[in-house]
Amino acid sequence: MDNQPSRILHLFGTYLPNTENWAYNLIRHIPESNIFIAANQYNENFQDEQFHFYRHSFSALEDRYVQLDKKKPIQLAQKIYYRLFKYPRLLLRGIKRFAKENKIELIHIHFANVAWFYHAIASDLNVPMVISFYGWDYEKLPHLYPEYQDRFKILFAKASAIICEGPHGAKILEKAGCPKEKIKIVRLGVQTNQIPFVKRTKKAAELKLIQLASFTQKKGHIYSVKAFHLALKECPNMHLTLVGGEREDGRQAHIIQYIKKHRLQKKISILSSIDYSTLHSFLADFQVFIQPSCYADDFDCEGGAPIAILDAQATGMPIIATTHCDIPMEVIDDETGLLSPEKDAAGIRESISRFYEMEQVEYDGFAQAARRHVEAEFEVEKNAEQLGRTYKDIIREEIQK
Repeated sequence: MDNQPSRILHLFGTYLPNTENWAYNLIRHIPESNIFIAANQYNENFQDEQFHFYRHSFSALEDRYVQLDKKKPIQLAQKIYYRLFKYPRLLLRGIKRFAKENKIELIHIHFANVAWFYHAIASDLNVPMVISFYGWDYEKLPHLYPEYQDRFKILFAKASAIICEGPHGAKILEKAGCPKEKIKIVRLGVQTNQIPFVKRTKKAAELKLIQLASFTQKKGHIYSVKAFHLALKECPNMHLTLVGGEREDGRQAHIIQYIKKHRLQKKISILSSIDYSTLHSFLADFQVFIQPSCYADDFDCEGGAPIAILDAQATGMPIIATTHCDIPMEVIDDETGLLSPEKDAAGIRESISRFYEMEQVEYDGFAQAARRHVEAEFEVEKNAEQLGRTYKDIIREEIQK
């Protein structure tokens, strides 16, 4: 078995949003593994020809669903029936058949809510199941839907392993009732040999900041903007660029309102998105990456830490961030970046001011340390190899039962 590629089915809700490129990077680097993918729906991103995809055959059903008029009571009831009962039943049946035909040895489900939808497939097929938690599913999910407190316990009991990114996530899972021996830390990462190190020029009394994150409360844009505004009085030669799409209604508008109210339009730019394939060349134009992540009011959190922080450091860019979740694992305070408590605009302002006044020699020290840190701890091939070993260990234990 050890000499044969493992046959792993990865299950997603959606395969795969552009902002979840980290999942693709990890999966495609798993050694000695045949990768099968199934999802409720598919985007065009990351359609790797080495992967084997389950393709839905529900076009007629979808056409009928679209034609139904929700303003008519009977047709509204039909729409609800199609969406809540018929479509899921056909989807589960089709994926189960796909798994049998391809002799799947282990199922890896990504995100806890997706795991609840799909977990019965693993039991029906009598194959082991692994579940990865990533962020909002740690605490926001059971906060919004309290039934998940009991559902988590069922998932913890059925899964052979529960995977998280770092020690913070592991503590949350253990507190939620997951047996400690089932929790496996597998770091996400980046392919450093494909990311060029950029030698940036940094003079005192200048700073170009970049934040790359979807507009959600947990990403802390408001603290980036407030801290930048506070620092401007003493640090006038600065610019902040925010790149990200709208993920929570009104979040971006709130930031824009603050910018206009304080007449910061010439100092702060907002871009909706960039193509991931151009990310590293795009980052070359900036000097410091800022990411003041924090807990949201609804308990949403990073769970681990934003992968964009790793991309930035791999190019040789220092970080301004917070001590939120596992960010201190990704950013070494006063070595690869500067950390402040979350939601502390004054503390973030101090970090901005320090980088603003920083000259080339000290800046280069941060930049080189950032690159070395990512190479040593967050090389995706190394982390994917660890995940592959976890699969093989679980499959071997299953055979020996």
